[in-house]
Amino acid sequence: MTDPPQKPPTNSYSRTLREAECFELLAVAAVGRIGFVSPAGLQIIPVNYRLGAGHRLFFKTAPRGALAKLAEAEAQVAFEVDYHAADFQIAWSVLMNGTISRQLDPAATAAYSDLRLPPVPWPGPASSLLVYFVPRTVSGRSLFRTSPN
Repeated sequence: MTDPPQKPPTNSYSRTLREAECFELLAVAAVGRIGFVSPAGLQIIPVNYRLGAGHRLFFKTAPRGALAKLAEAEAQVAFEVDYHAADFQIAWSVLMNGTISRQLDPAATAAYSDLRLPPVPWPGPASSLLVYFVPRTVSGRSLFRTSPN
């Protein structure tokens, strides 16, 4: 009996992303996740967003939903966005901690006005409340996998 052919070895490595790289990746993505702790435990809610000036993330939510309540309280939340190629040769993740708010100060109002495209919520018009996220910490990692030819 012969052994099956061996696959060539795969080289994988990761690296920490600089903050500027994290924001470059956030600018080209459109879907992320808001994480927070509720009385029911840890919650993670997907949102589509837009990155504005001052590193603010804007999205819309239902006026009476969980994210609206967090924004009203100016709660501390996490925001995460990631990507992986279909062949899994490259992937990246950006994680931020910060404050979610619905009180648009003049800088936030200007940043929202300057957006090329406003956020369009998946649920449609029912999600009409504009909220934004301001990061306090930013971290990211990229992963690469190669195999010899």
